[in-house]
Amino acid sequence: MLPVKPCSSASVARTKCNAPRDLVPEELKTMGRPGQEILKAREKVLKILESENACTAWYREKDPNPAATFRTLSFALDRKGEGYIRESSDSGDMLIFRSPYVAKVFQGDGSYGAVTINAKGAFFSSLARVIEERREGGPLSFRGSRLLQVGPYGGNTLPARVVALLHEFGHVLNLLQVDEGDQDGKSLHNTYEVLHYCRAEVESKVKRSALVATR
Repeated sequence: MLPVKPCSSASVARTKCNAPRDLVPEELKTMGRPGQEILKAREKVLKILESENACTAWYREKDPNPAATFRTLSFALDRKGEGYIRESSDSGDMLIFRSPYVAKVFQGDGSYGAVTINAKGAFFSSLARVIEERREGGPLSFRGSRLLQVGPYGGNTLPARVVALLHEFGHVLNLLQVDEGDQDGKSLHNTYEVLHYCRAEVESKVKRSALVATR
């Protein structure tokens, strides 16, 4: 008979077993201020996933212990990521604004996956300059600045960071559809899918000033 493993990853949260040492906080502290902000958002996500709520229940559709899996994820900064909002128009002259990506992971990466965060995106910035892309080509031109958001939350706020990490975790578990490049608004759709289950927990003990009007 195989020995019983009461401290397996599926039971750590429910037993008094000693979980493996969490090295991620120490790694994040070496990143300076960006690492501290990631750490605060990570702690909030873990608090959500270690509690009984609708958000945790949703992630359990793919993983019986989502908190344990999320704890294994590592984080990296993309310091060369794009920091501009791109303005273009469709065939009907409707203006389209594409914000710089916030974070990314490999779809279905599972435990010990890596989350890459754009140092110039909404995780750390509240504003970005707008550049116009002309259909006929030619040089890019600047068109002022616009607010960055993650769903209904202003960029560079804790709720925005928490939703961004929950969103990427949905991709890690293959719970959300692929949205690379944000074709047809899939990324925003996925963000609101996360909020459908997790909004109450994201906004718990958060000041209303962190919210901005949805456009």
